[in-house]
Amino acid sequence: MSSARGYIWVNGDLTRAEDAHVGALDRGLLYGDGVFETIRAYAGVPFRLAAHVDRLLHGATVLQIPIPVCADDLYEVILSTLAVDQMEDASVRVMLTRGPGGSPSDLRPAAEPSLIVHARPFSGYPANLYTRGMSAQVCRVRRNETSPLCFIKSLNYLDNLLARAEAARAGYDEAILLNTCGMVAEGTATNVFVVVKGAVVTPPTYDGVLAGIARQAVIDVLDVGERSISLDDLLKADEVFLTNSLMEIMPLVSLDGEPIGPGTPGPMAFETRRRYRLLVAEECGMPPG
Repeated sequence: MSSARGYIWVNGDLTRAEDAHVGALDRGLLYGDGVFETIRAYAGVPFRLAAHVDRLLHGATVLQIPIPVCADDLYEVILSTLAVDQMEDASVRVMLTRGPGGSPSDLRPAAEPSLIVHARPFSGYPANLYTRGMSAQVCRVRRNETSPLCFIKSLNYLDNLLARAEAARAGYDEAILLNTCGMVAEGTATNVFVVVKGAVVTPPTYDGVLAGIARQAVIDVLDVGERSISLDDLLKADEVFLTNSLMEIMPLVSLDGEPIGPGTPGPMAFETRRRYRLLVAEECGMPPG
């Protein structure tokens, strides 16, 4: 991944990242009162941009945040932010907050929501991660499947960050979150897929799962079942792989120090990544490869 910071569009002004700012009293800063999306662009084309924008706008509706632009205008803002630095492969983060003002207990719409788009170069995860696979730990943090925040990308991301930090301290790449019933929900920034005797299954959204854009892309290219998955199911699986928009398809080869299957990336993960990249090439107008 590149360390270059790129450009940020903030409420109509496009500046270098180091010059961009929002107010100190913005509710996104004070309370995590907002939503975000992370979008991967290939050859300058954002993958499934409409799905990301729709999810952002849905999240804003759930949080009762007024939407300052229509979807078409937001598409244009994202594309223009990418184009200003002629970025080819990039990560784009879109954030919408309630803006400044209001009391802590008041969700009435602010007069001026804050809309922020940050584009930066992104060259992908290290290749050796895909060939060796990730390790994960089941963390103490639980996903509350009764909370509406499970189903949107809220700026309040501390459960995920605490879980990831717990796993990192123990030497793992990722953390797996169970819900309050003890069923597998998701990773800190990933959806989970399990392979058993050639069948691919993933937890349903009602188990506290964010409906990931990459998750849906996998469902589009594979025959995927949705059912609740226990921790025992995960440990006894032939394969497990993780998905998100930036990493695409990542094999998970161990959990809490125990191997999953043979403890190496399996054929379904490689085949799914191949199909996923073909889908990206088709939808983004790229030559396959």
